[in-house]
Amino acid sequence: MRDEALLTDANYGSVKKVYVVLKDDASNSEEMQRWMVDLSPGTEAEELAGADHMAMCSKPRELCDVLLRIADKYD
Repeated sequence: MRDEALLTDANYGSVKKVYVVLKDDASNSEEMQRWMVDLSPGTEAEELAGADHMAMCSKPRELCDVLLRIADKYD
């Protein structure tokens, strides 16, 4: 890979990450989603109630609101 020097633990930790926890995801339990967040240092979690595994289909407006809130926070 051309930019291997960019792929370091330090650089990974410098990237802001937000995981949207889907409260009604039947594919990945909330516990599993939060475990994935815990495995990724520096990751924040936002919650989306009533959203299943395909939040863009089950709660599109609410997902958009969450994504806009995240974008505003890191703008």
